[in-house]
Amino acid sequence: MWRVVPTGTLLAAPSLLTHARDGAAHFQAIHDTAIKVNEVLTGHAAKVGLSHCDGKAEFLLSSDARLVLADSPGTPDESRLMCNGVHCGKQVLRNWYVANGLDIPTRQLIADGVPRSQWPQPAPLPPEFLPAMSDLYRSLSETWTGERRWNAPDLHAATRAVSDLIGQ
Repeated sequence: MWRVVPTGTLLAAPSLLTHARDGAAHFQAIHDTAIKVNEVLTGHAAKVGLSHCDGKAEFLLSSDARLVLADSPGTPDESRLMCNGVHCGKQVLRNWYVANGLDIPTRQLIADGVPRSQWPQPAPLPPEFLPAMSDLYRSLSETWTGERRWNAPDLHAATRAVSDLIGQ
């Protein structure tokens, strides 16, 4: 499943009508682009031994009303990638927070209208997580790009180390 997040600048009142007329075409273009992005990422993930579970694509309208893909699809911050059933990105940390009762009830805070500046700070991660997560991100980068930049461990070893650390 892809989450499509519209972003961009506010439009002046005279241009709203034009953009409303173009809305159906823009939504179709967003749909078509999101499908294509998903196909490319899913295909590449399979080629390098990963599962592409889902992702997020952000779009904006340029000042001349062109639709622009505005983020970096395929990164572990925009896509959920898995290797051997282990998430290769921040989802693994989210799962750890939830499993340990340390998650912050953001949906409830939003529903209650609590300003973000008043939300509680998340509990710090244990210090041993930093090297394991760094290895995971570096291994994922090397696997995804095919370029050895950091001499990171093999992605299977990195996911195993993270899995052992967080008890997944």
